[in-house]
Amino acid sequence: MPTADLKKDIVYRRIRELIISGAVPMGAKLSEGALEARLHANKAPIRDALKRLQAERLVTRRPKSGTYVFSLTPSELDDLLHFRFTIESEALRLSLSREGVLLSRELDIVVESMDESLESGRIQEYLRLDSRFHELIVSHCGNRYFIGAYTLSSALMDTVRNCLGTSPVHLKRSIAEHHRMADAIRARSFEGFMQTFRTHVLAEDGSYWSPENVGAQLSGEA
Repeated sequence: MPTADLKKDIVYRRIRELIISGAVPMGAKLSEGALEARLHANKAPIRDALKRLQAERLVTRRPKSGTYVFSLTPSELDDLLHFRFTIESEALRLSLSREGVLLSRELDIVVESMDESLESGRIQEYLRLDSRFHELIVSHCGNRYFIGAYTLSSALMDTVRNCLGTSPVHLKRSIAEHHRMADAIRARSFEGFMQTFRTHVLAEDGSYWSPENVGAQLSGEA
């Protein structure tokens, strides 16, 4: 029989996955009763999980209203993207100098799998690999503070990607940009990577994540 702590951890991980995968949309209300029925769990581990997820900023509690999956205004999304851009850019600089060859090999494998996933219509798998691509860039940098800062925001960014990044327009553009970024890393060209990465992430440089493309979805109008 699972211990009480193990049960709590299982429930936490299942609710977290429901949020990050987009199965429960951004901004949706989380009913403890509905979660009990869906997960076949008691209130105590569900409440514990929601507290942990609140600490990770994946859920918010509204007085006299309830608990909701986090949502972002266009300005808040822009802040998240700039944070990610800064951390990942500097992490790549370190990763190229430390483990550039290994990083390049691993990214080539990921991009090949991204191609296969997209061609076979496995969109959720493609988005998981998208996240893995960027995680690898940071994981090779050797700086625990960069890695920790990136981890702090990665669940939020993964949720945004899964909820807002499934359109054919985004996916077509995304795979082309990942190929260019992987090519630049293979060539050890930090400048070449940054040229694509800037337009991949930052709205002011033309990324998909501009208010024109995702603003309606963020506000719940789409």
